[in-house]
Amino acid sequence: MDSPSVSRYATLWLLIAQVMVTLPVLEVLPISVLPLLMLTLMWRALIWFGRGAWPSDFLRRLLVVLSLILVVTSSGLQFSLELAVTFLVTGYALKMLEMKTRRDALVIAYIGFFVVGAGVIYSLSLLQALFQLLCVGVLVAAIHAMYSPANSSAPSSALKGSLRFTSFILLQTVPLTLALFIFVPRLGPLWAVPWPEGEAKTGLSDTMQPGDVARLSQSYDLAFRAQFTGPVPPARERYWRALVLDQYDGEQWRQSDLIRLLNQYPGEIDDERSWQSTLPISDGWWQVKPGQYNYEVLLEPSGQQWLPVLGMVAASIPETRVLRTLRLEADKPVFERRLYQPAQQSVVVETITMPSWLRALNKSLPSDGNVQSRILAQQLFAESGRNPAAMGKRVMDYFNQEPFYYTLSPPLMEQNEVDQFLFVHRRGFCEHYASSFVFMMRSVGIPARIVTGYLGGEYLPEEQVVRVLQRDAHAWAEIWVEGQGWIRFDPTAAVAPERIDLGIDEMIDQGRLLQGRIPLAYRFGQTGVFKSVRQGWERLEYRWQKSVVQYQQEKQQSFMRDLFGTSSFYWQQIGVLGALLALFLMLYGVFALFQRPALNPHQVLWLRLERKLFAKGFERQAGEGPKNFALRVNAENALMGAQLLPIVDLYILSAYSGRKRINKQLLDQLSKMIKQL
Repeated sequence: MDSPSVSRYATLWLLIAQVMVTLPVLEVLPISVLPLLMLTLMWRALIWFGRGAWPSDFLRRLLVVLSLILVVTSSGLQFSLELAVTFLVTGYALKMLEMKTRRDALVIAYIGFFVVGAGVIYSLSLLQALFQLLCVGVLVAAIHAMYSPANSSAPSSALKGSLRFTSFILLQTVPLTLALFIFVPRLGPLWAVPWPEGEAKTGLSDTMQPGDVARLSQSYDLAFRAQFTGPVPPARERYWRALVLDQYDGEQWRQSDLIRLLNQYPGEIDDERSWQSTLPISDGWWQVKPGQYNYEVLLEPSGQQWLPVLGMVAASIPETRVLRTLRLEADKPVFERRLYQPAQQSVVVETITMPSWLRALNKSLPSDGNVQSRILAQQLFAESGRNPAAMGKRVMDYFNQEPFYYTLSPPLMEQNEVDQFLFVHRRGFCEHYASSFVFMMRSVGIPARIVTGYLGGEYLPEEQVVRVLQRDAHAWAEIWVEGQGWIRFDPTAAVAPERIDLGIDEMIDQGRLLQGRIPLAYRFGQTGVFKSVRQGWERLEYRWQKSVVQYQQEKQQSFMRDLFGTSSFYWQQIGVLGALLALFLMLYGVFALFQRPALNPHQVLWLRLERKLFAKGFERQAGEGPKNFALRVNAENALMGAQLLPIVDLYILSAYSGRKRINKQLLDQLSKMIKQL
């Protein structure tokens, strides 16, 4: 049996759905396939308007071959998530060019649901979730339109009917969706799709050259959120530690890794335990004490392994390791949002040990280059009485007293970058000052290193959340002082204390930082009612991410433990799901049992008439019309027929008059005659 053709009304819904469901994944599609997608959409729209012809079989095959060539050449032969999504979206678009029947339309609608699911992979924001819910609604409306009479009603009535049906269906799914979300066990994936190698998001890097952090500080992307329980540190004390850079080749700073260190110091590093550990360190590295702040971090995907924490890391947490540089690192790159709570401990810095290989690592410099800076460092070291802590303060005073400037657009510095910065340009961002500071410390034999991370962040008092953007990226320095451990020095505070106290946006707004103007959209979000709306939405977004997106196995088990008080999670979940399924089936059965089609007043009166006649021994046969039924009763009982025939004639006149409004007088008269029968 041939499938009926799809109506223009349903086709319009599918065209709208095609555009909507493709938007969330548009940024991951290769640029080369975008013209093909636009071509298919415009072609199908022209057919809908009656100004285009259907493509021939040869042309459709040619488009399929062309799309395969474009997808493979743009993505390569290596299978990846982007390749799978590109094939799905391209096939979705090409299928629209052969959609003529309801069967084709249903296939396209079902593919649309898969494309909506693909969008979830790349974004789990609240706004994205609401948009995808809207996409699902449009697809449901399209399916409803496929089964609606093509020309039975006006467009406005058809639209209302589709919207009413879609709303009813989506509302029906809410209880079941909530039950499944809360109680279905969180299991690991049955398979994994490889991410492209080297795919990292905007963020800090494990290498740094002068200018890197300045470029990052012009990004308005979200880095992470931190929610505090109890006191919140002031902005000038929010040093979010992420990376420690202790290797310098004369041009670039980079962080150490275990393999590099084993090659650099053979025989001095015993094993992995000398550099990193998954257990709290208290025997040989340092001692710990209770932390001052209690907080948890919701980190945005970065493609990197570093995890920002407030200050020096004292101990690891599950699926992480703590490094000798007092930073926290995840076991694998962060490709999705991660919620973690750093250990509520801090380091007793006086107890940190400095083995000889670690001391050598943090004092190493290239043998030549930047001669002027070395001479200056020796001079300042002598003036400070060859005391490491005093040397750090002396260099800070030097930056403060000399005409140095803080800028997001530093000049290009080629060879001997430290000399170029200190004696020629004297303009730079935080990494220029931190790099020069550490170079001078090392040149006089003081162990020193660069720390990169973030400083400050926007505080949302209602949720006690600190929101940190990539533009809050910062670099500072640490030096080793015997008996005091690692001490933080932030040269930026000597040159531009406003950066520490006010933040980068306030500096730009007051003209204290050399940079172009803040984008208008961002500026609106920082003022007046726009700021209140933005912060309100940010609070909703944070609750959504924390309560819904991060509702993983650990949180689910905690909820079940609080609910039932035992640890038999899977049996509890099976029992709850079984009870809910039984409840839904019972409610559905009751609903189906008692649901009756709505009867109009004429049908109600006719059923009343049939019941009276049945009581008198006259039953209407199947398929027998009202008039024939009355004539048969009249033939069997003339007295009863004489009363019944006028009633049936009046019923036919009233029920089948063709009027939109019911004639109440005829209806009342009919009711009286039935009562008198």
